[in-house]
Amino acid sequence: MAILNRKERDRQLRRSDIFKAAEHVFALKGYHKATIRDIAKEAQYGTGTVYLHFKNKDTLYFALLEEKLKCLLALIKEKVGQVKDSKKKLEIFIQESLVFFEKNQDFFQIFVSEGSESYIETRFLKSSIGLQLQEYTESLLKEAQGQGVVNSNFDPEQISNVLESILKTITLKWLQKKKRKEESLVGLSDTILRLFLYGAASK
Repeated sequence: MAILNRKERDRQLRRSDIFKAAEHVFALKGYHKATIRDIAKEAQYGTGTVYLHFKNKDTLYFALLEEKLKCLLALIKEKVGQVKDSKKKLEIFIQESLVFFEKNQDFFQIFVSEGSESYIETRFLKSSIGLQLQEYTESLLKEAQGQGVVNSNFDPEQISNVLESILKTITLKWLQKKKRKEESLVGLSDTILRLFLYGAASK
């Protein structure tokens, strides 16, 4: 049993090393230019070792993306679970998403900027974590509709897509700024919440 445990620990360590290397390489070279050979070199493993854990670059990229978004969803659920007001829950959802994106900005720049490509976006939306995020966002919006914070005439799935689009667009614009270190992405959370709830109307 001890040998099996040690093997599992070694496997998890190698997987973690590969994830760290992949994140660095993807951020440096972008999704399309990065190769398994680059990632193996960064991790200081043989190419074959990487292939033992991941079938190809796509599998590795989406495994890493899923790992990160699982952490984000768990964090949001923990924070949201501490409040009852649905508007506050939406505020937390937006804030924690932006905090997470800002902390992992190099990696998420790939997803946000290249995610509009049909292959990447379609695969993400059909993935387990993509569906979980969608369902959770819709549940928050349904609750907000029940409390009169969001118009109940709208389809939760549609307004979930609207919120996602606002988050994605503002995050992408922020990532494209050369001096983004001078302006926190998290500082835009109130703007996003007001834009989502009230639109651009002056009243």
